[in-house]
Amino acid sequence: MTLTHTTATAEDVLGEPVSEEVAEAQSAALDRVLALLEADGVNAHLIKRIWIEAKTNGSGVQKQWHPPQLVIFADGGWRIATVTIGPRSGSYAVELARVGPDNEARHDRIEMVPSDHPNRVGLLVAQNAGALA
Repeated sequence: MTLTHTTATAEDVLGEPVSEEVAEAQSAALDRVLALLEADGVNAHLIKRIWIEAKTNGSGVQKQWHPPQLVIFADGGWRIATVTIGPRSGSYAVELARVGPDNEARHDRIEMVPSDHPNRVGLLVAQNAGALA
């Protein structure tokens, strides 16, 4: 059997494109969590992603919006969690980083938090940060 190497597509890296309105609504929901985290002095960055493709034949520019992500870091720069919005439920999908013996990376633990409880996201992040310390 021959091993092959495949290159990730934009959809693999960025997720399925969403409408501009959906991307803005998801950004607003993540902004609520970001404000709570920043008030507690937590390092977090909201990443908004737009894919812009310019046609070489002069037929214009195509824009695609992709779901935003809120990435939370420890003071040393390690990722503690990534928060996105569930595409169907609208809930916060909190991917909590995990490490094993000798700091080997493990699969993230994913918790879903109802959209009307952004403060619970901060509690999960704080608990996970303590577990990683």
